[in-house]
Amino acid sequence: MIPRGSGLPGERMKWIEVSVTTNEPASEILSEFLMELGASGTEIVDANAFRQASEQNSYLDYADDGLAESYGPDVEVKAYYPEGADIGKLLGRISQRMDELSGLMDTGPGTVRWQVRDDAEWKDNWKAYFKPFRLTDRIVVKPSWENYVPGNGQIVIELDPGMAFGTGTHETTRMCALLGEKYLKPGDRVLDLGCGTAILALAAAKLGAGSVLAVDIDEAAVKTARQNVENNGEASRIEVRRGVLSDIGKEPFDLILINIIADVIIPLAGIIRGYTGENTRIILSGIIGSRRDEVVSIWQDAGLRLVEEVKTGEWVALVFHA
Repeated sequence: MIPRGSGLPGERMKWIEVSVTTNEPASEILSEFLMELGASGTEIVDANAFRQASEQNSYLDYADDGLAESYGPDVEVKAYYPEGADIGKLLGRISQRMDELSGLMDTGPGTVRWQVRDDAEWKDNWKAYFKPFRLTDRIVVKPSWENYVPGNGQIVIELDPGMAFGTGTHETTRMCALLGEKYLKPGDRVLDLGCGTAILALAAAKLGAGSVLAVDIDEAAVKTARQNVENNGEASRIEVRRGVLSDIGKEPFDLILINIIADVIIPLAGIIRGYTGENTRIILSGIIGSRRDEVVSIWQDAGLRLVEEVKTGEWVALVFHA
């Protein structure tokens, strides 16, 4: 189960869960499309991804034994919409998109289902599979309910995902963390835009940032982020705010981390200069490969210089200098 998005449902609410049964090649495209339809978050349930992750040395105890097998052979993409959403219109748009995709590629079974879910189920379900794992060579992420003894030189982030996106298991978060580790300089003033659980803000602080401003538009994410910051003893260096970039007073940051989606990243090119200095490094992640050229073109047109890019699976992360 690989969640992504700006933050899943908040507390004490009901949500419409739309599930599309597909295959791995089509799953990321469908996830992006479901976000474009207004989903508050999506998740990809892929048993093969579990198996591959458990075989990689970069992960520790990623999941309980037998959990991957319980999901079956197909990939399921789930999206969460407010209870009052027009389900008939949503299903019609999804069906139309599936028909279009099936003419271009194998989309698997293509079964679409929906149900109303209580968001408390999301919070409880996390604990079934979220185990300590290695985010980077130096950073280990552990949930608050798991014990972990760090090795020499390891940095441990204690994380409770709550209702927010960002546990570090998704490729976009890991790429952003790896690049952040590479480009962060001791004492940097860091901005984490779309912070989710504050995992990237916490990583920056523990790697030596002087101060970090973590911002998210989602109220549940802000609540979770503040709790995680407090639990990790970083409240003196990390400030968490609710809002968007334009809500922040213009001030220069040394390092800016943006792990969102292309549709949000693209318009930021026009205003990001108000938050950069002479040597600001900007790391963009959450970009599906098919949108890479569009993002690069618009950001370069805004006067930003592309200095590095990395790719994992269908996702791309970019590093720009102001």
